[in-house]
Amino acid sequence: MKSITHTHIKEAINRFLTSQYDNKASPEEKKLEKAIQDNNTQAIEQINAKLQQLKDKYKRDTWMEYASSWMSNQLSFGTHISKGVHASSKGDNIIYTPSPTTNNQSSKKDFAGHHSLPEPIIDASGNAAALPLAAFLQTTVSSDTSNKSTNTTIHTTIGELIKNQHPSLKDVFHSDSATSQQIHDIFYKLVIAHIDTPSTDEQNKQILFPTEDDYICLVPLYPTSLTHHLYTTIQDIKFSDDNMLAKKNRNKATEIQQPYTTIHDLAVLNIGGSNPQGVSQLMSKKRGKTYLLPSLPPNFTQSPQLTFSKNANSIFNAKSMAYQTRRTLDALYNIIKTNYNNVSIRDARKSILDDLLLQILQIASSIQHNRPAGWSTQYNLDYAEKLWLDPNRKHLEGEDTFKEDFEKGHWQQEIEQRFARWLQALLKNEFPKIKDDFADPEQSNWQQEMQTALKESQRLGQGAFQ
Repeated sequence: MKSITHTHIKEAINRFLTSQYDNKASPEEKKLEKAIQDNNTQAIEQINAKLQQLKDKYKRDTWMEYASSWMSNQLSFGTHISKGVHASSKGDNIIYTPSPTTNNQSSKKDFAGHHSLPEPIIDASGNAAALPLAAFLQTTVSSDTSNKSTNTTIHTTIGELIKNQHPSLKDVFHSDSATSQQIHDIFYKLVIAHIDTPSTDEQNKQILFPTEDDYICLVPLYPTSLTHHLYTTIQDIKFSDDNMLAKKNRNKATEIQQPYTTIHDLAVLNIGGSNPQGVSQLMSKKRGKTYLLPSLPPNFTQSPQLTFSKNANSIFNAKSMAYQTRRTLDALYNIIKTNYNNVSIRDARKSILDDLLLQILQIASSIQHNRPAGWSTQYNLDYAEKLWLDPNRKHLEGEDTFKEDFEKGHWQQEIEQRFARWLQALLKNEFPKIKDDFADPEQSNWQQEMQTALKESQRLGQGAFQ
């Protein structure tokens, strides 16, 4: 920014004023051309008079005096604005720039917010007729010579230069030095959102936040810098040339297919109605459209990770095993209550039992993969279950015996029996009146089903057999 000179700033100011004049004068100049073609002397005189008025209006001294006296009182700048909460609010805006210390706090890294923006854009709200002043402060100032060490041209804005009180701003706003300084001081208070007496408005929300023996009144403001950043980011993702082309070609067999991005569950809130410019400058740029990401309660799902005590001798004794498989067990209980015994019922019961075995093997797989090798040395589980649930222990130094026992595979029969006894006990407890019906043949059937499931896992190299 040191390479920005007095000349660079004056050139940016002249460029801005010329652009403002051209925008306003363009319709009149077209009328003038037609009046000249028609040789309409009266119309030519009237149009020339209007053009001269515009030239006088956009002379540097005249425009700066008007901007500093009237426009500056009509606008308020901020990263958080009041009108975003309610378009009729006349409350104050604020500019919040998080300090480096705030950004480096570990707690701030866990969520995104205004503090995540490296350079938050400053919004302007107030009388729409005064918004040209906001455009002026956002006018780019560039050095016309490249930085020799980095070979880059310096770019900044008039507002940033004022905020940093750049020395090259001296006498750039007016031909009179004292007046130029007064204008500079007015603009400075504007770009730092200086507020002598903070005020809110009855249209603003208020939250009473309890303290130990009192309340603090909080007045939330609309985070315009953050929502604008989100809006432009989403627009770039959705409507970039590459994304639009890939989406257009997705059903064309003759075109090379490329992936494209689609953003789901995106809501749109329109602020400002038919006049978003009345809310703020940034709101006008996005035509009042504000994107809202999903803000829904988290969808909690039961983890397949089974919890059990270090003193437990079997995971089948853990209450959490029956709890995690409760829906499948309920389905099995319900089909037993039907008292029918035809092919359809038997097939349904077999299907439910397969689901139960799959759940148990998934729970076992979660334990096998999510716990470190050798974890079972700290538990009182039966040795067969340690071999089943802690298979990576065989790779540890000093665990040769464990490896041999695992590879012999005798532990599988013990797991089959333990599953069968567990299911048999649950069924007898659920159906005490017919508990004698669950005898050795049924238990043998549960054991065979587990045996088949373990062999299938071994064939596919899954779970303990990976």
